[in-house]
Amino acid sequence: MSSTPEALVAHVLRRASIAPDPGRVSRFVQGKGDARQAANAAIDWALNATPQAIAPGQISSDGWNDILNGWTDNLRSSNAGLHERMTWFWHGHFATGSDKVGNLPMLHAQQQLLRTHAMGNYATLLRSMATNPAMMLYLDLSGSSVEAPNENFARELMELFTIGPGNYTEDDVKAGALALAGYEVDYNTGAVTKKPDRSLGGEVVFLGRRGRLTLDDVVDVLLAHEATATAVSSKVYHHLIGVRPTSDRQQKLAQLFRNAKYEVRPLVEDIVRGEEFLTSRMNRAKLPIEWWVGALHAVEPFRADQDKNVNPWVLQEMGQLPHRPPNVAGWPLTARWLASDQQVTRASYIRSLSWKMQPIVAPPGGDLVSATMTRCSLHEVSSRTLGILQNAALATAGNADELTISRRLLTAAVCSPEFALA
Repeated sequence: MSSTPEALVAHVLRRASIAPDPGRVSRFVQGKGDARQAANAAIDWALNATPQAIAPGQISSDGWNDILNGWTDNLRSSNAGLHERMTWFWHGHFATGSDKVGNLPMLHAQQQLLRTHAMGNYATLLRSMATNPAMMLYLDLSGSSVEAPNENFARELMELFTIGPGNYTEDDVKAGALALAGYEVDYNTGAVTKKPDRSLGGEVVFLGRRGRLTLDDVVDVLLAHEATATAVSSKVYHHLIGVRPTSDRQQKLAQLFRNAKYEVRPLVEDIVRGEEFLTSRMNRAKLPIEWWVGALHAVEPFRADQDKNVNPWVLQEMGQLPHRPPNVAGWPLTARWLASDQQVTRASYIRSLSWKMQPIVAPPGGDLVSATMTRCSLHEVSSRTLGILQNAALATAGNADELTISRRLLTAAVCSPEFALA
């Protein structure tokens, strides 16, 4: 693979932000002595990029668009670095579905909660999510009682949010469900209350701890369990690197996370400054949200109307609309995002956007293919992809106007195999 400054910086921006916006690669490369120096500058920026705040506000009668546009505007922001990426990561980790929750202000508040703690402290985020009304509704904790305990929340709290599979028994699930029983969420106000008559009155044994345990006690036990730091840090590594850590790397990450008392930033910084971050390039499929943001970055500067109010609902067709996870485990990092139906949807979408674009103009001494690849932050492509782009330019030259050629090249570039990889 190419190790040019442009290739390394583009990789950093694909993984440490959401997608490179046009011109950002060259800004990090200019004036830098070598490729590693340019990549480090991009990493520094991503770690310190200031997130775009979403004002609390009120959800209007068009609430879904408020939520979607607010979040997707942040994802497309020029300040969307690691803070915004981790906000999205935690949304997949604490996946919450609108189809079950329904209450849009609750979902909006949860989104703000994730953004507040995205690069903060995981223990604090976990405690906040454990009593988050949207999460309580989604995982059936609201209304659970000791007479009829719902085990859903207790199970996912262990399996997905903390210690992971294989580190607990069904008895722990039952004990956890009893300890967590008694909460009620007011659907209209979002207020969370604890009903003493529905709560645990006796003792249970949860992961070896006996007592009249509360929700705080359950969370304490899970945070004290060494498997929590291992499971969570490994998941963050997988997201940022594209593969799971080796056994040795996993142990070191877990120790770092525990020693940092679950502070997220030291963990993330250790991962993105590690050598494997720069060498593990294009080794996983882009998630639909990553492809969508990158495609918009590529086409928007050429749009004649400069309309920023693009329709995010196409993400529903692509399978990754915010608050519409496929299940409680969130969106997987798998090759499913390279399936043919994805490519058809993406090609159709980018063609519809490109109807409004202006022609791409090659710089002095440059050519249209290179200009298109630069616009799409494609700095390492196969000879086959390069040949297809060159043939597309040649095939239309002389019998098509500049806009038609630009549209075809841009569509081919964002639908290339390399653009589909992170």
